[in-house]
Amino acid sequence: MINPADTQVPDLEEQADLVTNEDGSITIAQSGDAAAKGPKPQAWVGIDLKPDSRFGSLLVAKFINCLMYDGKKITAENVFYAAMAEIADKLKTEPLPVFEQALENAKPLVEVRSKRIGGANYQVPVEVNKRRQQTLAIRWILEAVRTRKGRPTAEKLAQELIDCYNKTGTTIQKRENTHRMAEANKAFAHFA
Repeated sequence: MINPADTQVPDLEEQADLVTNEDGSITIAQSGDAAAKGPKPQAWVGIDLKPDSRFGSLLVAKFINCLMYDGKKITAENVFYAAMAEIADKLKTEPLPVFEQALENAKPLVEVRSKRIGGANYQVPVEVNKRRQQTLAIRWILEAVRTRKGRPTAEKLAQELIDCYNKTGTTIQKRENTHRMAEANKAFAHFA
């Protein structure tokens, strides 16, 4: 029988800093320039979602699941990783920060919701919560990719992510239209 006192466990506090998250879980944060870059974008993902194999990111795993069609996850992974390779070739930089920034740029801050008051329907602007922002951004990017025709999906996805990163393209245009509608209807904000 092994005595627990005999086994040597490396002291985590010597190697890294322990960070307590909002939900009470503990994360090991490496000291150095990783902490100096600022906070990572919050990834709102489902329960029991495992990080993807290549980047170790929950956000990438969520995106791949949304990209998946008809249960073909391997195909969705191949398309996504091919798009990441193409982004790396075109921009000559790491593709994961480009992907995260593209998603961040596509997130809407406000949207309009229809509300019936006194026999009339009003388009009432409301603030979008963080989880819905991420969902809408992913949905809009994939919708823009699927409406483009004539090229392989990996190329279309790479181009759309680059466009979102540069704040141009179909997804950003949809985001701006959503913000414009909310701005036009801000007179009805008191109905929210």
